[in-house]
Amino acid sequence: MESQTKKIVQPRYRFFDDLYISIESIDKELLSDWSHKEKPSLKYCIIEEQFADEDRVSIELSGAEVFNILEAAEKELKDWNE
Repeated sequence: MESQTKKIVQPRYRFFDDLYISIESIDKELLSDWSHKEKPSLKYCIIEEQFADEDRVSIELSGAEVFNILEAAEKELKDWNE
């Protein structure tokens, strides 16, 4: 039986197609240049454990799943682990 990659739920700030561990980890120039189009928003993300300490994670490249509500992310992770 093949082992599954361990996934976790982690709160992250979404800014366009990237997930940041904190507002401070978003490049200040990028933030100021694009703040009229997009505001960072707190999301609950299912990511592979290997990305947990990364300041920035690409949604597309990492395959992260993004939820607005913590309970929805936790339920999805639970279903995935069963």
